[in-house]
Amino acid sequence: MDTTTKDNLETVHYLRLGDGTTVSFTVSSIPDPVAVTFIQNIPRLNAMWDDVSLHWEGKSILCIEGRPIPLVYWPKIYHYGKEHQWQGTKARWTDWRVISPETFWEEFSVNGKQMCYTAVVAKLRDQRRISNQATVARAREEYGHRFPACFAYRKGNEVHVMSNPIAIA
Repeated sequence: MDTTTKDNLETVHYLRLGDGTTVSFTVSSIPDPVAVTFIQNIPRLNAMWDDVSLHWEGKSILCIEGRPIPLVYWPKIYHYGKEHQWQGTKARWTDWRVISPETFWEEFSVNGKQMCYTAVVAKLRDQRRISNQATVARAREEYGHRFPACFAYRKGNEVHVMSNPIAIA
């Protein structure tokens, strides 16, 4: 993602899509996130998640310059958007992100019956929590006494050691 300033009035941002196409946009060209759910249609989510996936159908509920923007790029787009524009969609996007692997239904079916959306998300969150905890343990072991220096952030004038497994992983 690159940026340039256009007439010092509005910054132009550039997003490179999976096919190599570059889409330019300004904050004013970013529409508000669409209220959408995939609870009843998970294959639709998979079809618009990532433009390099075999499941990509060339459609998205977000379009910029007439180009469908895959869901995977939404955080990059809305990062530049109007204040609080991304807040309402971020939690749902996080849920969507974890439910689009290629072997989805193999893992998320019980006795041949597909799990419901809520059960899938709960299982995936639990898997991610376990994975993040393992990553943190490996990082602490690998970095040893250097861990606090390598995994730190500033808040004002204070330096804090990261404790959130999501941030560390």
